[in-house]
Amino acid sequence: MVAVEEQPGIRELLKPEWIILLCAMLVTFGLMWRTSSGECHQWKTRLGHVTGGFLASAGEEEYPQPGLRTDHEARTGLRREAERLLDARPIGCF
Repeated sequence: MVAVEEQPGIRELLKPEWIILLCAMLVTFGLMWRTSSGECHQWKTRLGHVTGGFLASAGEEEYPQPGLRTDHEARTGLRREAERLLDARPIGCF
């Protein structure tokens, strides 16, 4: 009978810890690449404008200033638009 020696080279490289680490690094870099894409940037910019308008109108309601007043329908429209943008969030954008 001939004894078969185990080759430690491949088994050392394919340890479960290394595979998990590699997968975690790939997911991290993939998410970093995705969140820096133009589509995510445009979505974040649009969401920032809509929520900023909504918060500004809510602030005017709480601390009224002389001048133009925003109406309830405009605030409701801004809230609906913000909810629509959140529901239509591109995959991978945070």
